[in-house]
Amino acid sequence: MSEGPEVKIIADKILCLLQGKRIEQIISKNLDSHIKNKILGSELEYIKAFGKNLVFKFSSGIFLRNHMMMWGKWRFYERSKYDKGLAKPPPRRSKKKYSNSPKIIRKEQDVRRDSRVRLTIITHDAVLIEFNGPILQFSTDSPVGKEPIKSLGPDCLNDEIFNVEEIKQRLLIYSKRKELLISDALLNQKIIAGIGNKYKSEILFVCKINPFKEISQLNLIQQNSLFKEIPKLLKYGYENAGRTRQLLIGEPNSSNTRHLVFRRAGKECWICKTKIKSEKKLTKRPTFWCPYCQK
Repeated sequence: MSEGPEVKIIADKILCLLQGKRIEQIISKNLDSHIKNKILGSELEYIKAFGKNLVFKFSSGIFLRNHMMMWGKWRFYERSKYDKGLAKPPPRRSKKKYSNSPKIIRKEQDVRRDSRVRLTIITHDAVLIEFNGPILQFSTDSPVGKEPIKSLGPDCLNDEIFNVEEIKQRLLIYSKRKELLISDALLNQKIIAGIGNKYKSEILFVCKINPFKEISQLNLIQQNSLFKEIPKLLKYGYENAGRTRQLLIGEPNSSNTRHLVFRRAGKECWICKTKIKSEKKLTKRPTFWCPYCQK
C-alpha cells in the first residue's frame, strides 16, 4: 500500500542509496534502448515524491515516474549478495485482505528469478529493485508538468506546494456533489495528494467525523479540524515509519498498536472501548471507524 508518507520515506531511502553513485546496469522489460543507454553511466540527480508518485531525475536528463498503486514495493540489496544469487525477494503473501496474520508463502530464493521484478537498478555496491509496480514511465522531459501529476491537489508533505486555501477551494468545488462522502473525497488526489485508505480512516477518527457524512454537510468546525489534522497526521506518519498512533509507556509494539482504527475491526476503541467497525460497501475502499466517537 503506497500512501504519501510511505512514498516519501521510500524516496529518502532511494536517494541515500543511489545519490552520487554511477548506474552500471538497469534492467526493465520494454525499456527503450536509447533511454537505457542514456541512464547507464549517469547518477541519480534527485528523487521527489508528489502525493503517491515518485519522480526520479538522472544526471543524463532522463526522468522516471513511478506509482506503486496497491501492489508495488521497492527493496534494496547488497551487490555482492545479488551477484551470488543470495539476495532473497520479499515473501509472497496470501490474497486474503485485511487479515492480521496473512499467510506468508516464500517460493523463490533468488531475487533475480522472481517474476514480480519490474525494474532493477545496479550500482557498484548496491541493487535497487521494484516489485509489481504497474507504472514505470521513462521520459526525456519532466512528468511534473503533465498529467496526472499536474492535476494533483496540494501535497501536505511538500512545503513548496502545500496550500491550505487551495484545499478549501477544491473541497468547496466537490461539496456541490451532494452524495459525495467525506471518506471518498479524502481519497480524491485532485483535492489533496497523498491520502490513502489508511490515513483516510485515521484522519476522520481524529477529527471525530462520521465517514459516511457527505462533504456538503460538514460544518465549519469539522472543516477546520480536517485542515489542521490532515498535515499533522501525514507528517507524523512520515516521521514514524507509517505509524499513526503513539505508543504508550510499556505498551508492546505490534500491528494492533500501530494505528487508531485502521485494520482494527472488532477491537476496542482506544478512547471509548467501543468495538471498531469496518465497512466495505458504502465507500469506495474499506473504511474503519468507531461508531461511538464518530457518531
